Amino acid sequence: MKHLNFYSVLMSFLIFFACEKPRKTENKEEKLPSGVIFQIINRNPNGEKLKEGDFVQMHLISKVDTIEVDNTYQRAKIDTNFRNGFTLQVKTEKGMPTEVLPFLQVGDSVKIKISLDTLVRRYPYFDQFAQQLQGKKNVFFEYFVKVTGRKTKQQVQKEQQEAERKQQENLKKKEDEEIAKLEAYLKENKLDMQKTASGLYYKITKNAPNNPQAKPYDTVVVHYTGKFLDGKVFDSSLNRNEPFQFVLGMGSVIKGWDEGIALLRKGEKAQLLIPSKLGYGAMGAGSTIPPFSTLLFEVELLDIKPNKEANKK
Repeated sequence: MKHLNFYSVLMSFLIFFACEKPRKTENKEEKLPSGVIFQIINRNPNGEKLKEGDFVQMHLISKVDTIEVDNTYQRAKIDTNFRNGFTLQVKTEKGMPTEVLPFLQVGDSVKIKISLDTLVRRYPYFDQFAQQLQGKKNVFFEYFVKVTGRKTKQQVQKEQQEAERKQQENLKKKEDEEIAKLEAYLKENKLDMQKTASGLYYKITKNAPNNPQAKPYDTVVVHYTGKFLDGKVFDSSLNRNEPFQFVLGMGSVIKGWDEGIALLRKGEKAQLLIPSKLGYGAMGAGSTIPPFSTLLFEVELLDIKPNKEANKK
């Protein structure tokens, strides 16, 4: 988790401060007035100079004492998106690693050092490392950076648009596959269900036409059994002998439930066939509900507790 946390912190350092001229140290390093120390290990004489607002690709290894915090070379072994490191816009912040970027060129490698005490004073995130290294003095956070490429704003925007397009295509493909399975399920099981405008399928299996119907903001008490299309039960209030209650129309349950339970009268039973767009969508629900899952619920509306204030309006 430390890797991801630090990466998020580094990516957030996008506040502009003017660069100041560094001075040489006794160790032949460069030190900026802010206290940031850096040393260009390899200079690419033909590399383009980085400028404020550029988008650059870089690899990063960060460590403090013997603790390795992040390593994008290791990430690249399991995620091809990190093949050339990560992309960062050059917007320097005084006293942070990004302050060094305008001194670099594409192809350069640089070592950056910042006092851990300085980082802790500015950002609480770094205190966890100070706690681990209690008693040690003059500890520096070290960043080893390799600039692998430079992109224009237009290139980055085009890549983002392409990535978004592919994501939307993939979502559409998954949705189409789900609907095809749903329709096949209805046909194979010869289910005579009504379909609402939103895409919810339902069938009332026990009628109580003279009983009251729930209204928005009423509290409803429901028994239910939830199944996947293969018949596997993933949840049931009946097994717990504990009805479920919620306020109707408040968005506290999935959309298919808010819509489906509102179709029932007290004492009625129904089947609700809920596509993922009215259920748990492309994300699913933890390890229980996979993404793009159509769910079948057998429900019984046991009781309605009217919201007297809402019904007065």
